[in-house]
Amino acid sequence: MVAYLSYRNGQAAVYNIAQQLQNELATRILQEIEETVAKPHIINQLNANALLQGDINLLTGQGEHIFWQQMKIFSETNFIYCATEVDGAFLGAGRSQGGTGRVLQIQEANARTGRYIYYYDITPTGRRSRLSAVGDRPYDPRLRPWYMETKAKGKPNWSNIYLDFETRLPTITANAPVFDLDTGSLIGVCATDIILSEELNGFLRTLTISQSGIAFIMDAEGVLLATSTPESILAEEGGGQGANSLLLKAIDSENPVIRQVAQALQGHTPPDQDVPTRVRLLDRLVITLDRERYLVQVSPFSDQMGLDWRLVVVIPEADFMAQINDQNHLTLTLYLLALALTGVSGMLLARWVVRPIQDLSQSAQAITQGNWTQPILTERSDAIGDLSRSFAIMADQLKDSLITLEQRVEERNLELTQLNQELQRLAHSDGLTQTANRRYFDAYLDQEWYRLGREQQILSLILCDVDYFKPYNDTYGHQAGDECLKQLALVFQQETQRPADLVARYGGEEFAIILPYTDTQGAITVARQIRHSLATLAIPHASSPQGQITVSMGIATALPQPTRFTSALIAAADQALYQAKTQGRNSYCVAEDWAIFQPDRHSPSRQESQDYAD
Repeated sequence: MVAYLSYRNGQAAVYNIAQQLQNELATRILQEIEETVAKPHIINQLNANALLQGDINLLTGQGEHIFWQQMKIFSETNFIYCATEVDGAFLGAGRSQGGTGRVLQIQEANARTGRYIYYYDITPTGRRSRLSAVGDRPYDPRLRPWYMETKAKGKPNWSNIYLDFETRLPTITANAPVFDLDTGSLIGVCATDIILSEELNGFLRTLTISQSGIAFIMDAEGVLLATSTPESILAEEGGGQGANSLLLKAIDSENPVIRQVAQALQGHTPPDQDVPTRVRLLDRLVITLDRERYLVQVSPFSDQMGLDWRLVVVIPEADFMAQINDQNHLTLTLYLLALALTGVSGMLLARWVVRPIQDLSQSAQAITQGNWTQPILTERSDAIGDLSRSFAIMADQLKDSLITLEQRVEERNLELTQLNQELQRLAHSDGLTQTANRRYFDAYLDQEWYRLGREQQILSLILCDVDYFKPYNDTYGHQAGDECLKQLALVFQQETQRPADLVARYGGEEFAIILPYTDTQGAITVARQIRHSLATLAIPHASSPQGQITVSMGIATALPQPTRFTSALIAAADQALYQAKTQGRNSYCVAEDWAIFQPDRHSPSRQESQDYAD
């Protein structure tokens, strides 16, 4: 009876430890899946914004370095690209050898390339260099399933798992349609590929599950997505290779455990749980295969984009029960021998054998309840001592695994925070001048308008336009023009030092300066300081009457009100800028306050222009 109770207690403790191990493994795997599938949609949103803003042009190759930067930051992806609806142009960056290599390449296909994919090497700055290869067949992205499905759905989505066009490896694509903000028509589709065999398989095979434990992932249709075993997740049709590959279902796996567990799950209906994935109750099963018991844990994973996967962690009971079974056989033998001895010898022998096992069982139960300080006696040199030492080692390993997992979770959270901050900065900044971009300017102006309206405080806006900038570009070249815009941006930022002030690139050679809590006189002071700084900087301009770079400025000041709109303030500043241009440039004009909100009336703005002789 004592031997039986010891066995049952040991079995219960082992089951608890096995379940803890399964929980920890499932948590780590689900977190890895969640991180892997979240990043492609962030990348797609960034590229959609860049495509709308003109930072990416698929026909000219402008913005290809953006794809390169994203591939460097998000190493989990293997291909990032966009395609357009009108001309079927295709541009992206991916890894060599169809996504399985380590070298990054620019890939381009359009009417100019005859619809064949051109592969370019990339310089250290993210620009294309030599043409390294040409695809062997025409490629029109509009005819590919990822493009057509996204066009039909009209919203971000995941593709079905498919075999890649080039590598013939299982691939899943995150897609995002890009619509014109004015007409609502489809401009194109941006997408990011993940090769499952490269990402999830590699991660699962780094895990230590148990001596012969297995973890695998399959979708709702039973297709095998990843496995910790070395087997391929592809089936070869007719015994062929490469192009004849098919997606493998779990019930057709070469591994008998995966195959039989998948067959058992086909007839098993998991409990309904209308709660988020992270807090779902785990579905546990005990399955007997070939007279061996397996502890099976099924964890569902889904997201808002349509993923519906199953994570299955299988641990053979024998991995944990072998030592307990051996020890109980020894215990039974000792009890049979004790019956032939005297009562005292029997009592001493029973105490010698049963007590250590009970202590070991109590220690194991304490560990399952999170009490890591419970002592485990390991001084004995017999089989019980071996078992105790095994439990002690297993407890230390489990404790170390928990500590390592917590550290990794903290590190991943920090990485995600830093990535989100960097993505936020990239989304709000102009790539050339490092000032705010037009999108952030519009949002910030609306924000300050309503905030200052509540506080009944003044808001000023200065629109700046570089005089004779096209002749400057024609004379000195576009690189010199870009450098000129950078220097102008620095001047504007140096003259607007308050935390609430904002300098933004409004478009081309135009800049906008938002000045909260600033009246007309204060805005004029800023304009004069800008003119003085530009005169001191003295950027040469042979095609300008002044012989150097100058700017014209339009100033508008208003007291924001709920019934008024920022568009009127912008229009007034733009009208004042136009008047400064017509009156000789290198000057500033101030719009009358009443003209800002009465657009039907036309009156010249109050001129506050002075030349440098002031």
